[in-house]
Amino acid sequence: MEARTVEVGRGLSWLACGWRNFTASPGMWIALCVLLIVISAVVSSIPMLGGLALSLFGPALGGGLLYAAREADQGRALKAAHLFRAFQEEGRLGPLVALGAVALAGAVVSVAVLFALAGGYMRMMAEGGRFEAGAGVPEGLLLAALIVLAVQLAVAMALAYATPLVMLRGAPVGAALRSSFNACLRNTLPLLVFGLVYFFVALAASLPLMLGWVVLLPASVGMLYCSYKDIYESRESSAVSRQS
Repeated sequence: MEARTVEVGRGLSWLACGWRNFTASPGMWIALCVLLIVISAVVSSIPMLGGLALSLFGPALGGGLLYAAREADQGRALKAAHLFRAFQEEGRLGPLVALGAVALAGAVVSVAVLFALAGGYMRMMAEGGRFEAGAGVPEGLLLAALIVLAVQLAVAMALAYATPLVMLRGAPVGAALRSSFNACLRNTLPLLVFGLVYFFVALAASLPLMLGWVVLLPASVGMLYCSYKDIYESRESSAVSRQS
């Protein structure tokens, strides 16, 4: 389960690979993502518990989409049931819910840090206060922003490939989180290239009333799957080919 380091240019190939994954079955991909959005809207509307449930079970639903991406990559037909694959496959739901708990814990820590270091400033602004001219940004607020950014970046790196590792390989939660974090460290440059290009693609998709996301959202699932496959499975595939 060791991640390999890929060339910088591979970041661009993930965009094209994800697009091909989407175009293999565009209608079903759009249907799957619409179904996910509807489920998310219904669950989040439940008072108090809806948001918590969505946070915890979000990786399970995301894992279902990644399972669908692998099915499409291997030339098999997509089904609506793929979205719920984590609920059906033994040993997947619990670990994926644990990943949701990690993401939730990261958000809680970020909010706690923000209020602890910048609570006074936030209360002052809420009461209509303002800075003196030339005073600059308060140190507490700047420190809080930096710590929150660091926490969120670390959580994002740990979770980026943890979901496909758990869903597609049955990896233990701790090992998946560590491996994902290391994979992001080892592939910083291709991920930066991918992120920069993706930013402009997402911006273009957002301009016509967000309509472009009807296509970009399912294609993005394929992009994540392609990057996971490139970083984690290409070496193994090559080894199998050499042995045969």
